[in-house]
Amino acid sequence: MPRRKGRGRAILAAGARTLGRGLFRAVRRSDKAAHWARVGEDWFETLGELKGAAMKLGQIASQYSDLLPPEIAAQLARLQESAQPHPWDEMRGLLDWHWTDEQRALVESVEPEPLASASIGQVHRGRLADGREVAIKIQYEGVAAAVDADVRNLGRMLKLAGVLPIDGDSLDALLVEVRERMREEVDYALERRHIEQFRALPDIEGIVYPTPVPALCTERVLVMEYAAGRPLATAGELPQATRDRIGEQFVDWIVAQIFDHGLLHADPHPGNFRVADDGTLTVLDFGCVKRIRPNEQRLMAQIVAAALARDWPRIHALLGEIGSLSRPDREMTEAMQRVYAAHARVFLEHLLAEPHFDFKDPALIPEARAVIREALPQWRAFKPVPELAFVARSLSGGYWMLRSLSARVDLKSRFEAIAARAETPDAP
Repeated sequence: MPRRKGRGRAILAAGARTLGRGLFRAVRRSDKAAHWARVGEDWFETLGELKGAAMKLGQIASQYSDLLPPEIAAQLARLQESAQPHPWDEMRGLLDWHWTDEQRALVESVEPEPLASASIGQVHRGRLADGREVAIKIQYEGVAAAVDADVRNLGRMLKLAGVLPIDGDSLDALLVEVRERMREEVDYALERRHIEQFRALPDIEGIVYPTPVPALCTERVLVMEYAAGRPLATAGELPQATRDRIGEQFVDWIVAQIFDHGLLHADPHPGNFRVADDGTLTVLDFGCVKRIRPNEQRLMAQIVAAALARDWPRIHALLGEIGSLSRPDREMTEAMQRVYAAHARVFLEHLLAEPHFDFKDPALIPEARAVIREALPQWRAFKPVPELAFVARSLSGGYWMLRSLSARVDLKSRFEAIAARAETPDAP
């Protein structure tokens, strides 16, 4: 992995090239889409080569495609699949470094070919001396030490490039939240505790969690009993009824995490799930877990209730309370009311479809992007809520997962159940 100073220079150079290309395009009046495609390719190559937090941040950015030029978002989305594994000799050396002789004696074998490789580490299959099959997650050298610098330099790159329609203070606040989640994600001892916390929660039908092997877990190595099943990316081969059941279980799991437990798995992408033939989902990778406070639970339930009632003044007041208005005392204008109505028209008409919402619905995405583009002139009135950034990431990632699965889910009754929580005095 490149040294930290070299990493910083590489990230900032990408931002400077973006700025330079923008000035050149303005002078030459060249094709806008081609310009952003070149920028996206540059960012993909830079962040992908650096791996670690830099690559992870690129993956996160790709999930906010509506805020980025689509050509950049498309390139960053490639980071989800592009992590090349490190050589086995390097990973074996890391295991030898992190494990004592006593721990190593508990392991009969480790397969050199990784099961998966990602931005901050890779997973190898192994067998313990007692016969158990395990998955061994090994963190790349230097990843944890580079988190703060990578987040800081990525913020500089985004400001220099000027591609996000939010002010510098809002971006800084978002990056603080990202840095905290990234610091947690590189702490494998904390991830093991997260797994144990989820295993202690009331069961959700069809959702299971891995079993850690504490004797072999360290801050940089996480060992779990091996979870059988197919990758979620291949679950489209299952019967439609099974895929629908997976979708229902997944949505119920998300709702329970947010509104019952205040503990949210915030990294939902297909690589973090295994699917059994009966539709049971095994959830993997608990590095990124977001805690949701009771007041945030209450406000989100009330926002859902107000949206279902098409109560725009109530929506506006709740957005101010949750921190999404650039000024808390900002009055609702006619233009802002049109924004609320347009978003509700597009999203609710699709999501509340009866008897179910089809996540493969071909019309939702283009219509949603169109209404978001139309609302851009009003965006100065709003700002992101850093505390909910990873909630948004989880919902966005979950949507794309269920879309790839072509699942059909009765969302209408589930939204109504969330709204009912807002009317209950003891609701969160």
